[in-house]
Amino acid sequence: MISETVHRIRLGITNCYLMGHPRRWVLVDAGCRGRQGTFFRRLKRLGIGPGDIRLIVVTHVHFDHVGSLAAIRERCGCPVAVHAAEAPLLKAGRIVLPPGTGEFSRRLIAFGQRHPPMVASLYRFDPVIPEIIVEHELDLRGYGVEARVLHTPGHTAGSLTVLTASGHAAVGDLAFGCRFFGANRHMPPFADSLETIAGQWRKLGTAGARWIHPGHGCPFAVRRLLKTVARQ
Repeated sequence: MISETVHRIRLGITNCYLMGHPRRWVLVDAGCRGRQGTFFRRLKRLGIGPGDIRLIVVTHVHFDHVGSLAAIRERCGCPVAVHAAEAPLLKAGRIVLPPGTGEFSRRLIAFGQRHPPMVASLYRFDPVIPEIIVEHELDLRGYGVEARVLHTPGHTAGSLTVLTASGHAAVGDLAFGCRFFGANRHMPPFADSLETIAGQWRKLGTAGARWIHPGHGCPFAVRRLLKTVARQ
């Protein structure tokens, strides 16, 4: 088996990932709004055509992960996959402010809740009707990539992870590769449940993940997450 190649493409504040082989790629997330030009310029430098992308997987429906989704999907002409819990948000272009996990992030969310017009202006994204609704594990071999999509809630109810057969896990905001707002280096500053996230970290280790590719920050070895869970 040939190991899948992983390309990291930063679109705004968010990492997106191409996972696969020449002419057979799955894109994980689509970054912030208005970044499609950056995306397609990077594709050209990599020698990848828009038609080589077979599928776009949305890890969760937050503005910085689906902002350029509509534009990228239109040009690539490929289907979009999202978890059933978040499909209605994507279809409606609905903005959701996640709970903060620390003092500063909680204050930031409270500020946003007091200023809905500002949030609507900064965080808006175009609605997208997904072709694939994920409810259980999704095998990506049909798209030419040795990988599977796992349901990994905790950051949001419908958060997804793409895990390749060689152990590369694109996790969205299930884990961070940098420190935000003084929080734990890998724990997201916004999440539904930190306890659930810790359980998902253990699940990824058991499932064969070796490397974590986060939506924010740099990739790192999964053992860092397992050590954090062990200390807790």
